[in-house]
Order: sequence, then C-alpha cells, then structure tokens
Amino acid sequence: MTAASPTDGSPTRFRRWRAWYQVGKDATTNLLFPPRCTSCDGECSSRPDQPLWCAACERELQASKLPTCPRCAAPCPASQAASGPCPNCRGLKLLYSEARTLGLYDGAIRQAVLKIKHAHYEPLAGGLGQQLARCIQDRPFAEPPEFVVPVPMFWLQRLLRGNNAAETLALSLARVLRLPIATDLLVCRRWLKKQSTLKSDERRRNVRHAFRVSWRYGIRNARILLVDDVLTTGATAHDAARALRHAGAASVYVAAVARSTHEP
Repeated sequence: MTAASPTDGSPTRFRRWRAWYQVGKDATTNLLFPPRCTSCDGECSSRPDQPLWCAACERELQASKLPTCPRCAAPCPASQAASGPCPNCRGLKLLYSEARTLGLYDGAIRQAVLKIKHAHYEPLAGGLGQQLARCIQDRPFAEPPEFVVPVPMFWLQRLLRGNNAAETLALSLARVLRLPIATDLLVCRRWLKKQSTLKSDERRRNVRHAFRVSWRYGIRNARILLVDDVLTTGATAHDAARALRHAGAASVYVAAVARSTHEP
C-alpha cells in the first residue's frame, strides 16, 4: 500500500471547505435570525471577538476618557490622574493598590450594571467584561496581574439570584487578557445586605471579615486582579483585598464596570 503524500493537501482542503461552510452557515443564520444587541435588544451586526452591541450602545458603553485617580478610580484633575492619590482617597487606608472602571455609575453604564444583576443579561455582562479588559490594556497597572478573582456572593444569595455578575465579568475579562481565573478562590462567609442601601460606615461593617480564601489555594506573593460590578466607597474591595493579602498575596488590583461617587 502506498502511503499518502504529505503534499497531497487533503487536510488543507478539508479545513478550507469547513471554513467556507461555517461562513455560509453564519450568514444564513444572521439572515433568518438577525443578531440582537445584548443591551437594548435592537438589531445589530455580529463581529468576531467584539461585544454584541448596536452602534448606539457601543458609543454609550465605551470607557470614559475623563481623567481618574489611578488608586480609587474617582474623577480627578488631570494633574493628579498621573500618580494619585486624589483628594477622594488621600489619607484612606486601602488594601488594594489601584483600580480601573469604564466610567461613572450614571446613564447607560448605570442601566447596564442594573441589568447584569439578572441572569438573562449574562451576554451583556460578557461584553462589559471585554470592554473592561481593553480599558486595562489601555491603562495598565503598575505590575501585571497574574490571575483574576471575582468578588463572590454568599452561596444562598447566588442560588436565589441565579448568577453572579462579577463572575461573568471576570470570566470575559480574563479571556481577553489571557489570564487564568479562580472563580472559587474567594468565599463569602455570610449573607450580606445590599451595599447600595447602606451608608458609608454601614457598608464597612456589612462586609467586615465577610471574605476568606479557600484552603485549596496558595497565593503567596501573587498579584491578583479582583473584579466587581460597581466601586463606591471601596468597602467590599477593601475587605476582599484584606482576605487576599492575609493569605499572602503581594498586591491586589481592582476592576469594576462603574465608579459611583454617590452615597446614601
């Protein structure tokens, strides 16, 4: 029996035909079932490796170009945005080193954050995670993080809600940044009240010692990127960073979709 020649091109022809078939299949599917924007549900075009958004939502959900403090992500004068800390966080003891967000918790970004708290909007959370990853690529941290960790929910709250927006954001962000992710590294110990309903001092008490690191992980000297949906007083990020630093992490960075400057 004569062996097939390595130059006969059969595998190449198969891959070419498979690619053409996939292009035709995608075109037919898009014609019969036009892609819908994951934010407003309007028709939109589908682009590989891009959030499934219409043009209007894409403009509204882009990362803000306004200068922000690298430490707490609050708006600040351009002269302070280069180094920080700004007047908002100067003198505060924060156990995370730097923070990045897409913009203020207002308008379209606020509506998007409210939507991704529901399981039906997980595709929107995925798109926001991609945008957040690109924001970090444009404004990198002082040192590159080594892996990604979402802020966890108490297991019963997660069960009742059906999803954890922070986890969906983190999975999408990690994929773009090509970083490993540990979704179960941080554990929430107890049922937490909604931070948005509490005043500043109540927020800190609500999350104090609420998180611990799973015994299955060793994170000594690791640089960790912590992901959440909203950053307000920084109480949640601070206490989650406390648990990570106590377990040996060298540094903790924070990424969130929105930065809220409003407190009840």
